[in-house]
Amino acid sequence: MRFLLTVPFLLLAAAGPVPAEDGRAVDRALFEALREAHDRGADLYNNGDTAGCYRVFQGGLIVARGALSHRPDLQKQIVAGLASADQLPTVGKRAFALHELIEKVRGDLKAAPKKAGELIPVPPREVKADPKPAAAVGEVTRGVVGRVMWQGKPVAGVEVAFVSLGRPSPVVYEALSGTQGGYAVADISPGKYIVTIVPGPAADVKQLPARYATTTTSPLIIDVKAGGEKLDFVLQ
Repeated sequence: MRFLLTVPFLLLAAAGPVPAEDGRAVDRALFEALREAHDRGADLYNNGDTAGCYRVFQGGLIVARGALSHRPDLQKQIVAGLASADQLPTVGKRAFALHELIEKVRGDLKAAPKKAGELIPVPPREVKADPKPAAAVGEVTRGVVGRVMWQGKPVAGVEVAFVSLGRPSPVVYEALSGTQGGYAVADISPGKYIVTIVPGPAADVKQLPARYATTTTSPLIIDVKAGGEKLDFVLQ
């Protein structure tokens, strides 16, 4: 049995009803705590423990739901998402559905203003600068490298996820773009993938078109070949 809920989660769980003036602080803490729960669950998932991943995601979302009394819209979204995932036929599919639910909830926690024209400030995740722009095609010997472009410019701090297609349980490879928009996934296996792209906490942009955020809506379906290749994503 695993007890992987983070300290922020435990504090929020014990906090009880949240006064309205503390709502922004709770949103910030939940944003970061859900990220940590997601990262831990993703490690379990990619190491073959889909059941452990599912329980980590489920526990994190249940605690988050209890701490969101000031955000009934998100509470309803979490309740509906948990119920929907529980109806899926395999634990791997349930875990993946909760992965997408966590990403959606985190996006709403980050972007939804508490006052007109005001965005919730989020402490940035460290983003290391690229030592040079993305490698040229001839320099790629394994995995995938490339850049993420939005409105004609490279964007830093966006989370790029390659989700495998055609496997009994999807495998997820993740990368974070650097200062020149460059990303790299060195250990990805050849095969067909759908790619999701969302702004991270330190992204140059606050929002990207919603269709890139989930595997059910992303138009980015690619074939990764052996020997390495360069894939630039020019978002529109």
